[in-house]
Amino acid sequence: MEEMNLRKMMKGLAAVDDMTWGMYAFSRDALRDKVDCGRKKEMIEKSICCGYETADKIMDQTGTSNPREIAGKLGLRVEYLDKGQIADRVLFALFTPPGLIQIMREPIDKAVKGGSLDGFTTREQLEDLILGHEIYHYLEEEYDGIYTRTEKIRLWKILGFENRSTIRALSEIAGMYFSKKLNGFPYSPFALDILLYYNYNSETALNMYREVAEI
Repeated sequence: MEEMNLRKMMKGLAAVDDMTWGMYAFSRDALRDKVDCGRKKEMIEKSICCGYETADKIMDQTGTSNPREIAGKLGLRVEYLDKGQIADRVLFALFTPPGLIQIMREPIDKAVKGGSLDGFTTREQLEDLILGHEIYHYLEEEYDGIYTRTEKIRLWKILGFENRSTIRALSEIAGMYFSKKLNGFPYSPFALDILLYYNYNSETALNMYREVAEI
C-alpha cells in the first residue's frame, strides 16, 4: 500500500464512529463471546463516559489538561525507550504499577518519518495521546469504584461458587476516550493503533482496517 493509500486509510479511520470502535475493541478481547451484542453496546457507552468523566476529574484535580504535567503532578515516572517490537508483538507503551510509564519511541519515529501523518497528528501529539492512555491505566488503580474495574461478567458458576472477571476491552475503550478528552483530539485514538502498526506490517494493518470497516 503506497503512501497515498495510507492517507486514504487514515481519512477512513478518522470517520469511524465511537460505537464501531468499541465493537472493534470487543472483537479483539478474549471474553468477547461471553457478552451479547446489546450488553456490549451498553458497556461501550458506559466505558466512553467513564473515560470522559475521569478526564474531567483529573483535570479538575491537577488544574491542567496537559498529560505531561498531569503525569508530573501525579508523581508518575515517564521513560522513553527506543524499542517498539518485542518478539512478534508491537508495543507502543506500558504502564507498570505503581507508577512507571514507558513509551516506545520506535513506533512514533516510524509513523512521523516521511511526513505521511502530516495534517492528521504531530509527534508531540502522538506522544501525548499515548501518555494520556497510560495515565488512565494508572488512575484505574487509584480511583475506587471506577467503572472499568467494577463492571464484571460471570465466567462460570458451580454449586454456589462463581468466577467473575473484568473485561480488558472496557479499560482500553475508556483509556482511549480519556486521552481523547485530555488532548482535545478530533477523532478516536483507536485509529492511531492501526496507523502505528502499519509501519511494522502493512498487510496486517490493512486487514485491521477492513475489520473495522465491516463492523
